[in-house]
Amino acid sequence: MRALSASVVLSSIALGGWLTGAAAQSADPQAPPVLDSAAGGFADSSENLPPGVIPQPSIDSPGVVMGVTLGELYTDNLMLAPSGKPKQSSWITEVQPFIKSAYSGPRFSGVLNYALTGYLYSGQSRHNQVAQNLDAHGTLTLLPRHLFLDGSALYGRAVINSELPAGSGTFFLDNNRANIARATLSPYWVQDLGSVGTAMLRYSYGRVLYNTRGIAAQNNDSLTGVSDITSNALQLSLVSPQYETWSWNFGYFDQRLESDAGRSSRFSMARLGAAVPVHGNVSLIADVGKENKYLADGTVDRLGASFWDAGVEWSSTLNDFKVLVGHRFYGRSYQLSWTRTAALLTTSASYVERPTDINQQLLGQGLDAIPSIGLPGIPALREQRVYLMKRATASAAYEMPIGMLRVMLYDERRIYFLLNSAKERVANAHVSWLFDIGALTTLTPTYGWQRYRYQDGQTNYSQYAQLELVHQLDPKDFASLRLRRDSRRVRAAASDVRGYRANVIFLQFTHLF
Repeated sequence: MRALSASVVLSSIALGGWLTGAAAQSADPQAPPVLDSAAGGFADSSENLPPGVIPQPSIDSPGVVMGVTLGELYTDNLMLAPSGKPKQSSWITEVQPFIKSAYSGPRFSGVLNYALTGYLYSGQSRHNQVAQNLDAHGTLTLLPRHLFLDGSALYGRAVINSELPAGSGTFFLDNNRANIARATLSPYWVQDLGSVGTAMLRYSYGRVLYNTRGIAAQNNDSLTGVSDITSNALQLSLVSPQYETWSWNFGYFDQRLESDAGRSSRFSMARLGAAVPVHGNVSLIADVGKENKYLADGTVDRLGASFWDAGVEWSSTLNDFKVLVGHRFYGRSYQLSWTRTAALLTTSASYVERPTDINQQLLGQGLDAIPSIGLPGIPALREQRVYLMKRATASAAYEMPIGMLRVMLYDERRIYFLLNSAKERVANAHVSWLFDIGALTTLTPTYGWQRYRYQDGQTNYSQYAQLELVHQLDPKDFASLRLRRDSRRVRAAASDVRGYRANVIFLQFTHLF
């Protein structure tokens, strides 16, 4: 199961990309957002960044940003002990060098975001720990206008079992985390067929590796039963020319996820779609096709089920809206996407349904990236079975004269085919309000809440509140003070599950070279 180490995969990849499915109305994958690890938010290549937000070079604005963050952290519950149990407090010193870069040339373009974080513990728990985060992706042009090579390398930590205690920081010694290395390599051919359209043939190889190397743990067999995964995917698409009054597209997608030891999975779909304009910027859209049918005994009837959907698409200066209603092998299905971009307020909402599993989501960065809002929302790494994902999201960002208000809502239901429709559901909300206190200082209160109901009926209620003060000393130096409180309540029949409370004080200083 561990024949290929994470370090071998990461050292062998210098390109980036992502696996994509056969989308009905678009053949273009989207790059995932790059996390600004030092400031705790999403990076932005804009010139008008708030104090303390590190700029992220992009393909449109290439360059290199290097720096180091020094921090001192205090927590009163290092092991996430429950109420009434002895708690370990600790002072923790943090050292984090990082590099963010982007390159754009005639043959290659790519983005690299890497941070190495070391923690030195004092007090009751004398440990040291190293955490790494890598996000790299790019495209190499082998034959202009025809042959390209995408690739990606991602490395970071995730919660092994989301039913057990797991803090929101990598510094907690909670014995419930693993390193995940993800790598993809994807050559593809693009061919212009004139009035027929544009065709693309893509092959994607992916690898997901798990280990607990470098993580302080009391139980070294925490990953027992979790297998590394190899992915092989083939995608064929044909999209009509843009100048046509009505448009059509064809897509075929087949992905095999082979487990080194244990159950494997397969996802296949063949789809034909069309769009016809009816009035102004309004079009009627429809899709028909075949897809895999997942049975309760764990078997898969490949392309054994027909599906269809129909709806409307509308675009204007401010809005992009699409809604589809159809029928799939599990019953009635729905799909929605809406984005409204105004001068000060940007809002979006989406709803999507599709069969998937944890490893397909880990590899499918741009298609169904798993959101992170400071609370674990990912299914347990131990859960390797295929499930029906029904995900709804909504977000809003309101720009004010003295700051920015952001709201995020998320709700996902998971129906496992193998367990006679066993269900999980996770819902969360995240609100942050950035206030400008002068030209060089910001104050950001944040609140996050999550309800996670598992197949066995256990329900976890998690929440956190954070207050962050950031001051820009000069263009290359800034400091921040973060006060955070995390808590979890558990409702379950089992007596060995528990909640916890933890308070954190975090002082950081960042210098850009």
